[in-house]
Amino acid sequence: MAGWALAGALLVLATGCTGEATPNTSTVPVASSAAPTSTAATSASPRPTARAYPADVPLTGHNVNPGEKPPLYPAAAKARTQAGANAFAEFYMHTLDWAYATTNPSYMKHYTGPSCGLCTGLATGISKTAAQHHWYLGGRFTVHTAAFTTVAPVTAPADYCSHVNVDTTAESVVDRTGKVFSGDGAYKNLKVKICAKFINSKWQTTYLARP
Repeated sequence: MAGWALAGALLVLATGCTGEATPNTSTVPVASSAAPTSTAATSASPRPTARAYPADVPLTGHNVNPGEKPPLYPAAAKARTQAGANAFAEFYMHTLDWAYATTNPSYMKHYTGPSCGLCTGLATGISKTAAQHHWYLGGRFTVHTAAFTTVAPVTAPADYCSHVNVDTTAESVVDRTGKVFSGDGAYKNLKVKICAKFINSKWQTTYLARP
């Protein structure tokens, strides 16, 4: 199989979660070019700006809808609270959706801790699909509102856990000629448990599985 659909991976992969998560590097500052020195009042150098996304995040792909942009890290996820963890859980699932939209897991990897075995497995599968010059058609997510769930019995480092229900459209893995190599059907209300740890003012996913 060229890639792993989320539903199949969640049904099959076992996840082991131990160890500490790594610091987040989600926002990459980009300094603007220095303006020439001038005595005019309007010649002041512009202030450095920040990229909306990490530099390695693709902005489009074969499976991206017209006009669609990568998801933005939500303001609500800046708090180390259950509500913040819930907002992050929804965002993380959107970054995974973006990985299937672009056949590139770079975005989700910025928010993935080393203890999340399923997260790493999904990213590896998506990268393998891209290396074979294949990509996904369909398999896009509808992410529903996240809610509280207990950390126990998860042993991964976690401040909070959330559960999120996800719908997925039917998915195929194809090449540039349109040849289909594998596929999966649509799914409704796939329940996913996400645990995360707040490190350096950002969340990292430390556990992902079907409860």
